[in-house]
Amino acid sequence: MHKSLCLMLALLALAPAANAVTLSVVPESASVDVGSTFIVDIMASGLQDGVAPSIGAFDLDLNYNPSLLSFNSVTFGSGLDVLGFGDIKDSGAITAGKVNAFEVSLDSVEELNLLQPGTFRLFYLTFNAVAAGTSALQLSVNALSDAAGTSLDATLQNGSVTVAPVPLPAGVWLLLSGLAGIGLIRTRRPADRLSIPGSAA
Repeated sequence: MHKSLCLMLALLALAPAANAVTLSVVPESASVDVGSTFIVDIMASGLQDGVAPSIGAFDLDLNYNPSLLSFNSVTFGSGLDVLGFGDIKDSGAITAGKVNAFEVSLDSVEELNLLQPGTFRLFYLTFNAVAAGTSALQLSVNALSDAAGTSLDATLQNGSVTVAPVPLPAGVWLLLSGLAGIGLIRTRRPADRLSIPGSAA
């Protein structure tokens, strides 16, 4: 009896948690041009509509390459403020390469569990692309809890964005090829003069 109870507990510990929360980093595009502005969504999913658990608070960091991207702003979603009465939210310490965002719901446990959707945007970040290359976008969790304040485990799905150099317009390519052609003609001209019949020896 004791062995079977231990086996059952071990199997429960290995089983995936029901309603596991997934936090995903979703850039609006996998590739952007130098000089462009773009957004990166931080999404919560894996919950069920209208039932517990719901997310009542989070404190997250997003890490990125500051030599390629420049942070602009953070905008919070409405998933933790389901009635529109307000909540506590802010972007905390922002350093080169890391943005912190946290939010605490002021809605009741019952309201959050009933009205929070199973998939929703926690917040989104706006970046400027400043140099060519590929930047990882990696999320880390400082705290994540349900509506009652109980800690939640989360699966993280990180992302990346590739910044491409701005391509030259077709007119610039035409101008460059024309200049190259003129340069080629000018370098050949003195040799052509030497081979003209009747020229002085």
